[in-house]
Amino acid sequence: MQPELSQIDFQQKVATGKVLVEFFATWCPHCQRQQPITDEAADMLRGEVSVYQVDVDKNPELAQEYAPNGFPTYVLFENGAPVAEHVGEWPLPSLLEMVKAN
Repeated sequence: MQPELSQIDFQQKVATGKVLVEFFATWCPHCQRQQPITDEAADMLRGEVSVYQVDVDKNPELAQEYAPNGFPTYVLFENGAPVAEHVGEWPLPSLLEMVKAN
């Protein structure tokens, strides 16, 4: 499990550098299947990109703004601005490619 962001600390954490955020729901089977991939990506990107998760049930405002089309949604931020996103399950190589291409 990656550190969870709340509405309170979200803007501060995504403001600087590259940050990958997974918007997920604990009840979502797709999100549950993605958890090991998110964890592995975080390990592989350590030192380059910060990886966080946002529980959409605890943070509905963030979910509505950044993940309105379903879960899991990955959003890559660079210096506070979203630069790429993907909705749904995704293999690790594709997730890493999105991060490295942006």
